[in-house]
Amino acid sequence: MEACKVSAALLLAALLLLGPASATASSYHPAKVVGGLLTSTATAVVKKLWSLSLKSTTSTRTATGTAAAAAAGRSMVRYEGGYAVETVFDGSKLGIEPYAVEVTPAGELLVLDSMNSNVYRVQLPLSRYSRPKIVTGSPEGLSGHVDGRLREARLNHPKGFAVDDRGNIYVADAMNMAIRKISDTGVTTIAGGKSIRGGHIDGPSDDAKFSTDFEIRYISSSCSLLAIDRGNQAIREIPFHPDVNIRMKLVSL
Repeated sequence: MEACKVSAALLLAALLLLGPASATASSYHPAKVVGGLLTSTATAVVKKLWSLSLKSTTSTRTATGTAAAAAAGRSMVRYEGGYAVETVFDGSKLGIEPYAVEVTPAGELLVLDSMNSNVYRVQLPLSRYSRPKIVTGSPEGLSGHVDGRLREARLNHPKGFAVDDRGNIYVADAMNMAIRKISDTGVTTIAGGKSIRGGHIDGPSDDAKFSTDFEIRYISSSCSLLAIDRGNQAIREIPFHPDVNIRMKLVSL
């Protein structure tokens, strides 16, 4: 709209310029003086309007470019200063590939190595000299679905884990489609894992089925586990009630 107004003003100024120039030679001298004044005034107006037109066009192009950049998904970054990044655990030198971390109630850091199907424990604070201790799995990175003693148990490329208030570790054992529990006494399966095919079945934990894309969170206020089952587009819950069989239920999204 603004560009249209500027164009109309330019056209009017151009007409003013052409008017005096087309006057006949028989025009009176006063008319020529007035024409000259009109010409000078019109020229100044044209220059001013042209300047405004350029500014308007530049502003429009800038706004359009910004909008186009946002629409195209290009980054528009605004950094906040005062921060620094430091590597405090270099898994590449230890043969460990950190995938996720959790902190135990005792203040120790747990590191999940999904690629090698292991869980490690590391003392805090971290440093380049921190040496993790394997909690369960194998130094060779062997995978499988084996319950039992901590060092004899096997996971299968887990994708997440959680820690309850007592320090028990619950693992989203993705490729086994099962939820595993790690305690001081060993490793057990508390839900899923009976079938080699994934699915979406609620009910008694040994009959439950998950997809191969899920993770878990421990909810202290309700003393329960939530399984974010992405493959089934659902949130599943395992309530922990003493002396009651664990059952699965679907939580409305």
